[in-house]
Amino acid sequence: MARGVRALRFLDRSLNVCDEHACELLDFFLARHPGRLQLHFEIMPCRLSAALRQRLAAFPPGVLHLEVGVQTLNESVARAIGRSVANETMLETLTFLAQATQATVHADLIFGLPGEDVASFAAGFDRLVRTFDFPELQVNLLKRLPGTPLAGESRFANLVFNPAPPYELLASDCLGFAEITRLQQVARCWELVHNRGRFPRAAALLWQVGDASPFQRYQALAAQIFAAEGRLHALGHVRLSQHLEQFLQSEAGLSAEAARAAVA
Repeated sequence: MARGVRALRFLDRSLNVCDEHACELLDFFLARHPGRLQLHFEIMPCRLSAALRQRLAAFPPGVLHLEVGVQTLNESVARAIGRSVANETMLETLTFLAQATQATVHADLIFGLPGEDVASFAAGFDRLVRTFDFPELQVNLLKRLPGTPLAGESRFANLVFNPAPPYELLASDCLGFAEITRLQQVARCWELVHNRGRFPRAAALLWQVGDASPFQRYQALAAQIFAAEGRLHALGHVRLSQHLEQFLQSEAGLSAEAARAAVA
């Protein structure tokens, strides 16, 4: 910091596993002109103590970037992979971070978890998007990283992974390869349209008009783009905006003028 570093990213995925340590770390930055810093932490979506809440709420806007590992809102799936936090607790924590702090909150979901099918994943995705509409919701495919329970426990032997890095899932007990491929297209479309922040008005209208399922709308948009382009990568900004404008008219029912204005 004395040499001018202003952005610090902490790789520990469980800042709040030790409350005393987390509070001490945040106090260090609160005492050193936090308005000039950008701090990234990853936290577990368990219940936050009053002391930790007080410190998180004390930071000015634009300083804290908090990544919250939701992974799934299917509680039986969460228990099967060793996560014991109830949805009620998780959603309460997310609500506090979104409403009582000035942090930028990113959540993440994983598709392909054992026991979770497309319908279950879509329900969790829709609930997070409708409830919070975070500026970034990361949607990632399950990976079998060396040293994790997925790589070593026999109960996960029916999951099929690519043996080469990044060790991505090829088939699960609930998803075939074709379904995983379609979910990857949805995740890529979501990344291009929502997470990158290029189309804030249009991205919201995609599912808010007609109170549609966010997952189903992005699934349909991904299918439209893939049918026309044969890919969901290497798409120019102009071409992507044209697809989005067309989709807002055909699927969301906007007029040509309204769709054009939303995308612009």
